[in-house]
Amino acid sequence: MEYWQYLSGFAAVILAALAIRSAVVKKRKRKERDFTRKLETVLQPRENVKVICPNHGSRWILTSRRLLLDTKDGFLAIPFGKIKKLQGFDSTGKATTSSKKMWKITIVADQEYTLCNASEGFPELVKQLRQKVSQKKNSKARQ
Repeated sequence: MEYWQYLSGFAAVILAALAIRSAVVKKRKRKERDFTRKLETVLQPRENVKVICPNHGSRWILTSRRLLLDTKDGFLAIPFGKIKKLQGFDSTGKATTSSKKMWKITIVADQEYTLCNASEGFPELVKQLRQKVSQKKNSKARQ
């Protein structure tokens, strides 16, 4: 084969790789845009998003009023008043209260939900969630 034939084959491979990468980037941007649109329809008036924590196959969204779980079927809302227990575990399986050491957190409400540390937003989500739940419990105790 000639030198120019190798170059044209190499150029074709590069163009194919760039086309695939472009399609993947467009799909990722479209999914993100669709997620934000879907989230905006679920938010209540004057409800602010505090932290978004992606997890395996879902996203956990902490707002000023509740915890939202984005699944493939839709959103599941857990108000702070319905959360009965928060239990954090480190990587060895021991219970911990430090949000930086937590590897997973179990939230007990009507059902039990588990969130693993899969993103950099996890410690912030745990910290703010613990604050919100304790505020709701303190306000209920005062009444």
